[in-house]
Amino acid sequence: MEDNFNIENCNPDDALSVKDKVFKIIQIQEGIKKVFCGDLSSVIYNSLNFCGIQIEPGGYLVGSKYYKQYQRWFTEGIDCEILKLGAKAWLPGKLRIKITLEFIPDQPEIAELESPLDDLRRLIQEES
Repeated sequence: MEDNFNIENCNPDDALSVKDKVFKIIQIQEGIKKVFCGDLSSVIYNSLNFCGIQIEPGGYLVGSKYYKQYQRWFTEGIDCEILKLGAKAWLPGKLRIKITLEFIPDQPEIAELESPLDDLRRLIQEES
């Protein structure tokens, strides 16, 4: 559907109503950011590791403790390279997970079109 729009394109003060609750778009955006950059990012890291995909997000050292930056999956991305078919070299870049929230407007019901023959049918019925 081409009429869908990404919630990122909304004004922060636009409102979204779901059943009996109303939220400003900024509340939804901030809540999603908090969830994805928090526990969910470490769950994705651990789940990928379980599947044999070990992609280190990087981190930082404080004293003798190393903290992984799981949120990088959703923020600046993780350094990587891609080799495309036919390319002569690896192309460096970032791997980032992007989640899109869309609003899909309900489609108005299309009224049944009246046939040009309907007038003739009415005339025939009136004469009978």
